[in-house]
Amino acid sequence: MKIFLTGGTGYLGRHILAELIAGQHDVFVLVRSVDRFHHTLRRLRLPETQYANTVIGDLTQSRLGLAPNDYEQVLESDIIIHAGGPMDIELSQAGAERVFLHPAVELAAIAEQIHAKKGLKQFIHIVGYMSPYNEENALNNLDAVLEGAPPYEKMKFQADSYIRKALHPLGIPLSTVNPSVVIGHSFSGVTEQIGGLSILVDSVRRKLMPLVPGGKDYWLPMVHIDHVASFIAGLVQTKEVASNTYYLLDSKRDSPPIRSLLGTIAAEMGVSPPFGTIPLALLKTILGLGIGKLLGVPKESMNFLVKSDFPVSTKLELERKYGEQTSVVPATLPYVIADLDYQLSHPSTETFEGFIQRRSSKLISLEKENPGTPVIFLHGTFSGADSFVPVAKQLHDVNTWLVDLPGFGRTPRHHNLSLMDGYVETVMEMIQELNRPVILIGHSFGGLIAAKVMEKMEHRIRQVLLLQPVLHPIHGKYKYAGATKPILKLMPRSAFRKTLLKASDFIAESEQLDDYVDYVLRDLQSPRIRSTNASVMSSLTQDRSIQLNPESWNANKVRILWGDRDVAHHIPERFKHLSTTRIPYGHQYPLEAPDLVAEWIRKNLEP
Repeated sequence: MKIFLTGGTGYLGRHILAELIAGQHDVFVLVRSVDRFHHTLRRLRLPETQYANTVIGDLTQSRLGLAPNDYEQVLESDIIIHAGGPMDIELSQAGAERVFLHPAVELAAIAEQIHAKKGLKQFIHIVGYMSPYNEENALNNLDAVLEGAPPYEKMKFQADSYIRKALHPLGIPLSTVNPSVVIGHSFSGVTEQIGGLSILVDSVRRKLMPLVPGGKDYWLPMVHIDHVASFIAGLVQTKEVASNTYYLLDSKRDSPPIRSLLGTIAAEMGVSPPFGTIPLALLKTILGLGIGKLLGVPKESMNFLVKSDFPVSTKLELERKYGEQTSVVPATLPYVIADLDYQLSHPSTETFEGFIQRRSSKLISLEKENPGTPVIFLHGTFSGADSFVPVAKQLHDVNTWLVDLPGFGRTPRHHNLSLMDGYVETVMEMIQELNRPVILIGHSFGGLIAAKVMEKMEHRIRQVLLLQPVLHPIHGKYKYAGATKPILKLMPRSAFRKTLLKASDFIAESEQLDDYVDYVLRDLQSPRIRSTNASVMSSLTQDRSIQLNPESWNANKVRILWGDRDVAHHIPERFKHLSTTRIPYGHQYPLEAPDLVAEWIRKNLEP
């Protein structure tokens, strides 16, 4: 099947592209930049493929800006999938018309030419669940309904109307796909685009939403990104398709009301849930007075909240036909929320080249796919999987798994009543799921967890390398988590930097020190991260949290790399029979001296 795809390097489009390539369809992808297209393939971990061909153009230009030869190629298509257009709810009228209505006119003209030449099998148009158009009113003029709508919605839905009216008299089958608010992957929770749900997450974490917008009758329709892509792949496979509209969302009765959704977000963030309600119209008015822009909560974002239900029978019929499901997975929502929370704190963080973000059991990790024994890195407090990237990059041929422990980075909090047991059990579950021996490398608190895991499942642990592990209770000043959390929230950059140098966590001024300070302060913008760090530090002040039995360890499996400049930690006598390499650094040497650490790890890894 030959398919012309617009928006193939965008959020939705690249996932659709991956499905089409997997189905071995010949895809002509409209792109403005070939380099961006190749970057998209790398990001999706797709090889250069014979099934995807680029045509250079621009949706906003006449004839889509296509060169004559490329235009002729496009006219050979069997199916058109229009997934192009930005996710920018604050577009101006002129901007929205340029990116939505103009492309609709051009694509309808191309569809007409293809149909006259060879017969167009199907036109798939991705619109949105708020569009008022369907098969019953497709030829009506509903501009009055759109009066007063933001330009983003108005032009997007007028484009829907234009394509329906243009294709109907030609007899071209039109599949209009109306995704609801698109959220992260149905298992991993990975979300590549900030918007939609992230506005609610950000508002809750900044305590800007003490009241429930609209009240109990309102809800936020949602759909996972991979479900959108697989649904469209199913449409492509459908033979003798008839024009239809498909709403990609769950029914209202099967979805949480907005109060419950906000409660889930608040629980994951570790903040109080909203306690009252505010009429939606009043909230929009308040946000429209300029307060919305000041707070970073556009009034247009409230348009995604609805009271009405939507027809899902056509969607369900296609799902039954292909054995697919597009329902929101409740167990994945905490992962979606944690991933958005991480991205809100670290908005400029790109996917690290060579690593893929995955979920294994209950943990999110950055993985480098190499043969050999999995080497699992467990970070310390005030840290995350990202912190080990400089070390892991130098272990380019090692099968590295950089884990975000629960409540840190992109992994949601665990809900075990015992804080320490919860960490140990999640790592154990990950190893059990891998079902093969692993090597554990743990820094600081992560070293303590690695040692505890080894004691519980020694048969699965091939080797343990401990980097400045916590082997005794830490200073009592961290005993009360409730007192620590506000300090973390208000900690000035200069004071934090000074503290790290004074404690010899870093032994010298350096770019690594500045990068770490910036990372931690961005991380601590999240109440989830503040709460997790405060709770773990409190637990580490208690003897029962540090209980280990080193006398029972297989000393041949354990190696310690110890920084002698660390003034807050030491190696207790019970651990001194273990092989230990001492270096002239402080507690954060994996960040300050990643070259040295990588060299030591490589030297000590069993072949």
